[in-house]
Amino acid sequence: MLDEVKNALSEMQKNVELKMEAVEQAVEKKGTESDAEYKAKIGELDTAIKALNDEIVAIAQKQAVAPEIIEKKTFGQSVMESDAIKSFIGGETNKARVEIKNTILNSGNATSVHDQLAGAVGGAFRQLTVMPTVMQGSTNSNSIFYSKESSWVNGAASQVEGNAKAESTLTFEEVNTPVRTIAHLIKVSKQALDDSTFLASYIERRLRHGVNNKVESQIINGDGTGTNLSGWLATGNNTVISPLLTVDFFGLANKLKMAVIANDYEPSYFYANPADWGTAETARRASGDNAFVAASGAVSYVNNGLTPLLWGLPVVLSNNVPEGTLICKSADADMYASRDGTVVEMFEQDGDNVQKNLVTVRAETRGAELVFTAAAICTGDITAITAPA
Repeated sequence: MLDEVKNALSEMQKNVELKMEAVEQAVEKKGTESDAEYKAKIGELDTAIKALNDEIVAIAQKQAVAPEIIEKKTFGQSVMESDAIKSFIGGETNKARVEIKNTILNSGNATSVHDQLAGAVGGAFRQLTVMPTVMQGSTNSNSIFYSKESSWVNGAASQVEGNAKAESTLTFEEVNTPVRTIAHLIKVSKQALDDSTFLASYIERRLRHGVNNKVESQIINGDGTGTNLSGWLATGNNTVISPLLTVDFFGLANKLKMAVIANDYEPSYFYANPADWGTAETARRASGDNAFVAASGAVSYVNNGLTPLLWGLPVVLSNNVPEGTLICKSADADMYASRDGTVVEMFEQDGDNVQKNLVTVRAETRGAELVFTAAAICTGDITAITAPA
């Protein structure tokens, strides 16, 4: 940069000097007073150009000098780098005295250079623990029709020779479950997306998780009205088991498990809210007894203690399960049929995006929750547990 400035000014000065030389020759030929005055003015111009040249060079030199960087040293570094300590270590003296001024300490000093972590610290992403336990299916339509058994009477019996054989009855009903769309969007500045690849990927992850989390919540809590999925806790999709006389959480859990078995299904999982499980897991056997009820035989752990087993079944913990509700379910009870996987798309042509230089980011999925039988999903109210009188 400095060399370019100097070269430009030198070239300018040469051009002026050539012009001056031509003027001087003309003046000498004419010898008039007016020409002499003009010559003096040209000389003044030359002097001004030379001064300007020196000034610009000086400014450029100042700008080319890097600002002084003050290194912040720790107390230990200052001591070890002192001449007294170096002499002591080198054996030149048998003692060392070091004076450290407190001015080396940095407290909000403007010379400090901060560290910048890449990206940004994200928020919490709820663990989607329920969806992996649900049977997965697919569909290519906007609604799903299927037939399911509505009643079965087993009339099998020993036959008396000569008499008619016993007759059983079996009826089916057709069920229509609509495919629902779960989606949301966010508007982002186009410049923000252009300037940060992290921001674009983080928004994509956040919106995708938001859709999947809503699907999981609807599989459990969807009431089937409006555009909601028809989930486990919807009326008619589960069998409510009375918690009376079950004594505690563990007694209710055992009753739910046995109810699924009594309905001729194989129980697969318990589902509970972490708050309810934490209360049950830390319950003591009695006042003054430090032993936990759970550790007395109802609960064991696998997967390095990360997965609890309650009465031999895995306990799936999810904040999507309402507090106060315990669920015991067979894996055969339901299926989630996916129409479209979760897709995240960006649109510039949306509303007044072009005028405001915005981008619309949308995430959506389509699917249906099919609850095949209420007998394989047993639920109980933890808050209504009572003990025998």
